[in-house]
Amino acid sequence: MCFKLYNKKDDIYVWQKAKDNACYDKLSRDTYPPKCDDSLEPDSAWYTPLRACFVVPMEKYKKSGLTYMPKWPQRLNVAPERISLVQGSSSSTFSHDNSKWKKRIQHYKKLLPDLGTNKIRNVMDMNTAYGGFAASLINDPLWVMNVVSSYGPNTLPVVFDRGLIGTFHDWCEAFSTYPRTYDLLHADGFFTAESHRCEMKYVMLEMDRILRPGGHAIIRESSYFADAIATMAKE
Repeated sequence: MCFKLYNKKDDIYVWQKAKDNACYDKLSRDTYPPKCDDSLEPDSAWYTPLRACFVVPMEKYKKSGLTYMPKWPQRLNVAPERISLVQGSSSSTFSHDNSKWKKRIQHYKKLLPDLGTNKIRNVMDMNTAYGGFAASLINDPLWVMNVVSSYGPNTLPVVFDRGLIGTFHDWCEAFSTYPRTYDLLHADGFFTAESHRCEMKYVMLEMDRILRPGGHAIIRESSYFADAIATMAKE
């Protein structure tokens, strides 16, 4: 796999992945595990069987290596190379999304003064695009789980390249987490995007399951869904 021993102490070993493809190019065909063939989509991770092969990084995305990426936290606000993998996305759409969320977060903090304090620590963005919501909260004492729809555009590489955490999920299913885990759930256009597949009442029940007592949900929606959600939430 071209990993090299970076450091060791007692029974702890640190291994580092190769910085470029030079080592992979020298591997023979009978190497085990073998290189994955072209039929494998490397970013496929939802109900995808594990395969005993390793993916060689694409040559054209040389700046995806840690050596070439902007340092933290500058990388948060730089459009990653892999944004070109997302249909309809570009550096300009990334910049627009970034500035949009910086303005929205200011508004959210007026509506919810606890946001940005120790009272809200565990946050989930249920329908993220590039992780802009999380990036705008980076100086606050909290962490954000970015959730990308398993049926929507795969923007998870952009989230990861910014130095954020995230996962795929199909909200027609239960989310794998303990009950009462999150202090705040954020859903931007979520019901508009998923209502044709998932029943709203079941999603609301799942939100209730993973939200702590006294926790909050910020929901940005069209008036149609906002009214339906308000009615359901009060019942």
